[in-house]
Amino acid sequence: MEPENVIKGRIAEALIEELLRSSGNDVYRFGYESILQNLIQTGSHFDRRNKNAHQLRSIPDFVVLNSEGNNFFVEVKFRTSPEWLLRDLLLKQTTEYWQSKLILVTIVKPYFRIVESQSLTEDRCSFQPLEADKDFHVTREDLETFEPLVERFLFNEKAKPNSLSPKDCQEVKADYKIL
Repeated sequence: MEPENVIKGRIAEALIEELLRSSGNDVYRFGYESILQNLIQTGSHFDRRNKNAHQLRSIPDFVVLNSEGNNFFVEVKFRTSPEWLLRDLLLKQTTEYWQSKLILVTIVKPYFRIVESQSLTEDRCSFQPLEADKDFHVTREDLETFEPLVERFLFNEKAKPNSLSPKDCQEVKADYKIL
């Protein structure tokens, strides 16, 4: 994996972590990188190809506790082109095994999306804007604070919104009230 993509993925995680916090949620780092830092640092001694390693790599990025006391596993992904989600077999396993919510950060508006995990198993991808998910209480005002950060940190000359192919995940048209 290219270093730039790794860094952008971490930026996307940080954006979601702070966005969810600013929306009144408690957010706890939970993923492979956080819990198993020692295994990563000694990567040459840790067999990343065995069954246990596969299970460990599928741990979602966060545990989120909302204001009602409900908790959720959350996996965050950054993709300039959302259809790449369909090619990520580990992501399908993560959402199925952990029943995690998948938040996609992308450079095409809406920048923050909840991806319907069942759509990943049907070789298609459908999403709703993050503010449509009633569990996290993200408001339009919250998003307006974080959208410029996507533009500042995740856009580059190679990946601008106008340079993307028209193929994309399909937005789910649902009746929802933006808080």
